[in-house]
Amino acid sequence: MTSFGATLDRRSLIAGTGAAALTVALPAGAEPGPAAPASAGGRFPEAFRWGAATAAHQIEGNNVNSDLWFLENITPTTFIERSGDACDSYHRFAGDIALAAKIGLNAYRFSIEWSRIEPSPGHFSIALIDYYKRVIATCHQHGIRPAVTFFHGTAPLWFAERAGWFNPDAPALFARFCDRAARAFGADIDLAFTINEPQVNEVFRAIPGASTYFAKADAASLAMHQAAAHDLDVPEFQSSGHPDFARARPQMIAGHEQACAAIKAAHGRLPVGVTLSVTDFQPANEGSPYLAVRQAAYGEWIEAIKRAGDFTGVQSYRMVRLPGPGAALPPMPPMPFARPGDLQANLARPEAVANTLEYIHQATGKPVIMTENGIETENDQLRCWFIGEAVKSLHSAMARGIPVLGYYHWSLIDNFEWNRGYKPKYGLCAVDRETFVRTPRPSAAVLGRIARANAI
Repeated sequence: MTSFGATLDRRSLIAGTGAAALTVALPAGAEPGPAAPASAGGRFPEAFRWGAATAAHQIEGNNVNSDLWFLENITPTTFIERSGDACDSYHRFAGDIALAAKIGLNAYRFSIEWSRIEPSPGHFSIALIDYYKRVIATCHQHGIRPAVTFFHGTAPLWFAERAGWFNPDAPALFARFCDRAARAFGADIDLAFTINEPQVNEVFRAIPGASTYFAKADAASLAMHQAAAHDLDVPEFQSSGHPDFARARPQMIAGHEQACAAIKAAHGRLPVGVTLSVTDFQPANEGSPYLAVRQAAYGEWIEAIKRAGDFTGVQSYRMVRLPGPGAALPPMPPMPFARPGDLQANLARPEAVANTLEYIHQATGKPVIMTENGIETENDQLRCWFIGEAVKSLHSAMARGIPVLGYYHWSLIDNFEWNRGYKPKYGLCAVDRETFVRTPRPSAAVLGRIARANAI
């Protein structure tokens, strides 16, 4: 999951702290009720992907050549703690993949770390390419289909020192990396994703008046990036969390398009796409501007996806109902097991799964994959319920004819959640921060039963 640079203020925005720009209908409290019955014929296609997702910087540990490692260790920083050893998955990847297989999953989405493979401009590490070949081979040994993200939030430090995605040369530099990686192991992977959530930090900024709520966080992020540029004696330093997202957007779109071309040139039959962070904006009142907000949040990337890519990865975590001047629409039903004040849980509506898949498919005309879906909670009873309901929501979209290629839960294990550190819990498995021991939660068994049955 990528939310670097916006999460804390995003939560304040959702809560409507100090303003009425956004209101969200939340339940006053409810007892858990019985789950809705499975829809008739609740099976999935035989080739359906049941997986979990991770990202290199969030689980591997000691990603010392990356831009975010540098930002985590300077003053001022917006990170509440360092990534450090993370989950030590760099050394424990075989156990993680075996764990996914033991749970009952048949797919695993992970990222390759650009800063490890190309630690300096034009130098590609044969040893690190071989390392990721071993990760991919281990997937196959366990009957796991490997889905690889080429850019998931972190870039080489040298790339950031060259102004990152502000640099007009950035798309070509990224495509060069994708070409080298795809030629090394593209024949052995199931799916390729160019960039993970390139517009994640713009989604909530699309809400009218939202800029006020991000002002403090953006100022802190800008100060951190300016400090990095000063410390490195470079004119400008850019990372995924730099607040000038609009300036980076054209280069990231071009990067996606050029990366698609590079990967396809290496392996023409390999399906390639991009993942988008898609909040399910819905109306809370008649006259809600939710359609305009969707267009502002996703429109340019939807047009890019029409030009380049075989599918779209949809990353759905929240439903946000936007107010309007007219009569109030019926409230959403209460979320079982969620505490009234738990905004993260109460916004994680399973209905958003079907809504976002259908919206993105209809907008792009291409197949979709639920590449990330989960819930931030330490209450695994809630996660168990959520997984079942999310899968039912996904099945309902497919029953309406939406071509969905797979479902990947975020995340396989608890991990480093960017500037929020290790506090958020998304994993099917807990991780001991001292011993790195993985402990499957009951929710892992819930998803595993669905995956093994290939049915709800």
